Amino acid sequence: MTRLVEQQPRQGWSGNTTVTWLFPGSRPGTHRSASSLARALARHGIPIRPSRATALIQLAEEMPPAVLAPLLGLHVITALQWRRRAATDWTTYLQARQQAIGRLHQNKS
Repeated sequence: MTRLVEQQPRQGWSGNTTVTWLFPGSRPGTHRSASSLARALARHGIPIRPSRATALIQLAEEMPPAVLAPLLGLHVITALQWRRRAATDWTTYLQARQQAIGRLHQNKS
């Protein structure tokens, strides 16, 4: 099995704790701050906003808004809006397609 990161001895204050964070912070037992992680990702060319939107849409497709909202600290209305963005409602597409096919048949006649 491949590993994402090889375990190496940690240096500094974060090395004094037994808690192993995916992104350890500079203080013992804490994780790296969101702003620090965002800056590091930006330096490596990883866009933050599109990635966040994609993740939220994926979660909204899989979870009801009442579950998603408290899980991510969102208002229920905000979670509902993400759910609507993620909805795959094909009825509009099917209606437009049927109208296009109808016009195509009329032009041939």
